[in-house]
Amino acid sequence: MHLNLRPKRRPVPAIPIVSLIDIMVILLIFFIATTTFREKKVQMKINLPASKSMGEAESKPEVRKAITLTKTKELFLDGNPVEIEKLAESLTKMKEANPGVKLELEADTEIALGTLMKVWDGLRAAGFSINDVPARIQRTEGK
Repeated sequence: MHLNLRPKRRPVPAIPIVSLIDIMVILLIFFIATTTFREKKVQMKINLPASKSMGEAESKPEVRKAITLTKTKELFLDGNPVEIEKLAESLTKMKEANPGVKLELEADTEIALGTLMKVWDGLRAAGFSINDVPARIQRTEGK
């Protein structure tokens, strides 16, 4: 009888390297394609100057005097009726009394363009820029 004291060699399990390389290449392509490159931002610590009077948190709401045009072509300046021909004169008086006065235009949707032109001419004659007089518009819901 013959004793074989050497253990049998087990076969080394075959690892499919080729398929692992394929998977690694696919993952590498995926990560390269989905990575976003950002510019490196330099972070610096600075102490900003402080001021008690400048940059107040609460700003005062801007109050504007209204120039109102109704459907019936009536003109009101800050709630007081005014004739369109005398608008420039009334605006000049208001500007003399309060030099920093700001205006806004409230006009009915059915006002003719000719009437608006007369109001704009009155504004220009009183020294106001049309660009400084915004029109009040009402926002519609849902549309």
